[in-house]
Amino acid sequence: MTEAVAAFTDFCFDNFPIRRISAAVFANNPASARMLEKAGFLFEGRLKKNVIKDGKLLDSLLYAKTR
Repeated sequence: MTEAVAAFTDFCFDNFPIRRISAAVFANNPASARMLEKAGFLFEGRLKKNVIKDGKLLDSLLYAKTR
């Protein structure tokens, strides 16, 4: 999955006039956070009580990669 995200990110930067791609993951999912970090995304912050999943209010972690 890391390779796919990295390849897709590179494709977007190469083919579209964008400077930034962001992604958010559930704070209780460290595997997704690690995958984004391996793909070159940087942690930007925690959004507290940002999303509801299965009736529970969860934090999300915001990551971004810039050109």
